[in-house]
Amino acid sequence: MTANATPRAIRSLMRKISRDRKLNILTFATHERYEENLCKTGHEFYSLNIGKQWDETYAPVPHNYHIIDQLPHYIDFDLVLAHTNDERLHVAHSHLSRTANSSYNRMTIPILRHTHTLPDIRYDTRQQIQSLHDNFVDHSSFISNYSRSAWGFDSKTASVVEHGIDTDFWKPDPQITKNNVCLSVVNDWPNRDWCCGFKLWQETSHGLPVAVVGKCPGFSEPAQSTAHLRQIYQSSRIFYNTSLHSPVPTALMEAMACGCAIVSTATCMIPEIIQHGENGLISNDPEELRQFLEMLLKDEKAAIKMGQNAAKTIKTKYSISNFVDGWNELLYTTIENYKESQ
Repeated sequence: MTANATPRAIRSLMRKISRDRKLNILTFATHERYEENLCKTGHEFYSLNIGKQWDETYAPVPHNYHIIDQLPHYIDFDLVLAHTNDERLHVAHSHLSRTANSSYNRMTIPILRHTHTLPDIRYDTRQQIQSLHDNFVDHSSFISNYSRSAWGFDSKTASVVEHGIDTDFWKPDPQITKNNVCLSVVNDWPNRDWCCGFKLWQETSHGLPVAVVGKCPGFSEPAQSTAHLRQIYQSSRIFYNTSLHSPVPTALMEAMACGCAIVSTATCMIPEIIQHGENGLISNDPEELRQFLEMLLKDEKAAIKMGQNAAKTIKTKYSISNFVDGWNELLYTTIENYKESQ
């Protein structure tokens, strides 16, 4: 080994941590169902109670997800995980910028930012993209290649961990009769027309048998629990998604896992998941979307076959095991690379 290589080799050895070691991760509540899946990595998550609160309507708090009002001084954190680029990321910086005697010193803990959304098209997208690049973190990751590219990152500068669905929970139930209905699951839908396509839904589903679930005061109510939501998926022949500006709605993938026949807009990364005519029907033409709904309402056999293919897609390509493995690789590698850089 050369003299120049020796320091690099030593640093490489020093940065390695046991991949079996449970991590302590400081975070903030953002996406309940996503973070519920994230807890399946087995690590301990400590969620600083700032801003958005965990809503148990969407998911129960996992046993290894601890909601805290202040940093516990008896815990040595390994990493900060932020799911947004908002003020809570600045809170993380301020908490970690303490004295050198603090176990939370900024120079000892990396910050990982995992971005779920796309740039908001209602505002200056260039400014948003620049802000994401300027807001310092130690590593960035995204939920899809599509999202990473939209924010101006590539495989050299950011990671991707795609969604995973727990198909031991979200699955078809052959004992439940499917109602001939077009189900949609969206929160605050009327107020989020720009990204969720509420007016498109009104235009294309008028006069058809529909069901809407979601926290929309005065319009629809959320499911009572995740088990209740699963039953709603399992008992609905069709799931209708009209999202316009979302990488891929989690509800769409849950509905696929539960065997719903999918009718959806062909926006963002949805065409990467749904192969038209195989595991769903997709279009951005309102007339075609209406025709798809009418056809599946009339043809139970076609709807059943399409729902079966949808469930198979989720089980084979978007399993929770792939999600957990991807996240563990991301977490450990972020920490190791940070240690090597110091």
